[in-house]
Amino acid sequence: MLNQERIILMTKLASYEENMGKKNGSIMGYFRGDYIWLQIVKSIVCGTLAFGIVFAMYIFYDFEVFMTEIYKMDLRAFGKSVLTKYLVAIGIYSIISYAVYSCRYARAKRSMELYKSNLGRLSGMYDKT
Repeated sequence: MLNQERIILMTKLASYEENMGKKNGSIMGYFRGDYIWLQIVKSIVCGTLAFGIVFAMYIFYDFEVFMTEIYKMDLRAFGKSVLTKYLVAIGIYSIISYAVYSCRYARAKRSMELYKSNLGRLSGMYDKT
């Protein structure tokens, strides 16, 4: 005879495995610090590329004026201001990345704990019969 409660639980578990189980499983394959560190490094690389693209667009927007002004400007001060803006942008982006990926790891951990709890519940249902 079919146990409807067991079928519903098995359906929920199968749905989780198909949708979020793969993603959460890959996240939980790392220790918390390793996962967050890896994601922050990826964010820094992407942020550096984005900053470089935006800076190049800024320079090429009015390239003729930039080239005539380059001989008049203090290049050391210009370099320091660009470096400062870069470090501030990457710092803020890294802090935001840390917060986002910490939350994602915590959510994945809670989800996996609930999944394991439901597996234990399903196993108990089979033991009763």
